[in-house]
Amino acid sequence: MSEKELSQYYWLKQEIKRLEDSIVEFGSGVGAIKYNDSIKSTKKVDSIQEKKVELIDQLIEFRLSALEKYLEIERYIETVDDSEIRHIMRLRFLDLKDWSTIGEEINCDRTTAARKLRKYIKFQKVAHKSH
Repeated sequence: MSEKELSQYYWLKQEIKRLEDSIVEFGSGVGAIKYNDSIKSTKKVDSIQEKKVELIDQLIEFRLSALEKYLEIERYIETVDDSEIRHIMRLRFLDLKDWSTIGEEINCDRTTAARKLRKYIKFQKVAHKSH
């Protein structure tokens, strides 16, 4: 699996956050409050509610995609025979930690942690091509 593929969970989480923020933003104001029967704008309020439901449906789809990607990455990481690399991968691609935090956790510089992971991924790519 490439670093780009391993990073997809991060980007899905970013999309989920954007959708959640949109739902919160559109959850306030018109459409979020209950109107009594005497107000004539019921169709517009219903339209707003329908759009919110669309956003929520999209959020559910993104969360499902993120969960599937998380599990796919976890299954891949389980196949890695080097425990330090597995740990770095989990921190980076599942826990979404930055390189400084990862370096601190494994007692090395952030660039060393990144280099170890990239070296492993590059080696696996070369080994996979030779099969």
